[in-house]
Amino acid sequence: MRSKVEGMTVFNTTQLDSTKQKMFFGPPLGVQRYDKFKYPVFDKLTQQQLGYFWRPEEVSLQKDRADYQTLNAAQKHIFTSNLKYQILLDSVQGRGPGMAFMPYCSLPELEGAMNIWQTMEMVHSRSYTHIIKNVYADPSEVFDKILDDEKILSRAKSVTHAYDEFLQAAQEWGAGNMWEHQLDGVPLAQDELHELKRKLYRAVANLSYRFVPVTLNMLVYLLHNYLILH
Repeated sequence: MRSKVEGMTVFNTTQLDSTKQKMFFGPPLGVQRYDKFKYPVFDKLTQQQLGYFWRPEEVSLQKDRADYQTLNAAQKHIFTSNLKYQILLDSVQGRGPGMAFMPYCSLPELEGAMNIWQTMEMVHSRSYTHIIKNVYADPSEVFDKILDDEKILSRAKSVTHAYDEFLQAAQEWGAGNMWEHQLDGVPLAQDELHELKRKLYRAVANLSYRFVPVTLNMLVYLLHNYLILH
């Protein structure tokens, strides 16, 4: 029996058993409850990530500032270019999970895991700002030139392309009436959803090569248990 919802909502008032829902593209979420789960591993990963929380300002970079001054021009270029690339990638990941995946999430434990995942990526991004503010006399010399670097932009496309492809397809799917027909089991809508899942698979798989173990475990679990088995 389908959920009695008229469209996207931040709070679904229909009574639903979240342990019987799919990871994505089910009825919108209602009450956030963390007492029972369809996939307890996501709550475990949330707890692990919360345990790793830190603030960049806790780390002194006084020695790093002095060490940077001893580098030659080529070494400074490599150091700065790496920072630029990491900043660009975490600018994507600091908003990507919430912008692309979470609107279509159907499980509270997965929603929670993605929330902290995105938060931790933002912390990573802030850490690069902390480095730049302490090492460079003028941080704008780094930040203002990130989008002028064609090589960095070219590398970034390998991550953002699959993200954007899914995001645009998902927005079209949600803006139309396919989501409603899909809940009713209409064959054409099921076919449209299948293609959307393919784009979600590619977006998640494209991210799995560059993350810390906790996040990587979540991505692998997503790939195996939802995108293959559902």
